[in-house]
Amino acid sequence: MPRWKALPDELDPQVKEFTTQLRRLVDRGGLSAAALSDRTGYSRTSWERYLGGRLLAPKGAVVALAEATGTDPVHLTTMWELAERAWSRSEQRHDMTMEAIRISQARAALGEFGEPPVVSGTAAGGGRTPRRPGGAVATPGVAGPAGVSPTIPAQPTAPDADRRAGAGP
Repeated sequence: MPRWKALPDELDPQVKEFTTQLRRLVDRGGLSAAALSDRTGYSRTSWERYLGGRLLAPKGAVVALAEATGTDPVHLTTMWELAERAWSRSEQRHDMTMEAIRISQARAALGEFGEPPVVSGTAAGGGRTPRRPGGAVATPGVAGPAGVSPTIPAQPTAPDADRRAGAGP
């Protein structure tokens, strides 16, 4: 039975190469996870995560591994820097994907609370004015409860005002 499980398929190639290199050093040194822990100061569980590709080893752990195996840390830290960049890019892609999923879920949940606006009427500028259930008009740029335009009473025109005031034509 092989000592190592296969690395996750979704792991970036540079991270895979780096993790494989760490595994080779551990194998060459004949070290167990417990021995790694004793010699490096990083826990056995942490080394299992690093060597399993579930977590990128911190630079300090890499340097400690180099010292524990008698390896020059310069080349290993160069590989770590490349793997760290790839790991960060991968995390950003993951974060963006998770954000898109959360947005999609929020939109779906909000859609459950009511019908989507029905388009009818014409707004200024030639666009369509959305109508909300119940006939309320949602006017873009106008504040009001649930997008309802405030009611503005009709204003008298100048000739009407003159007649009411008793002025004759």
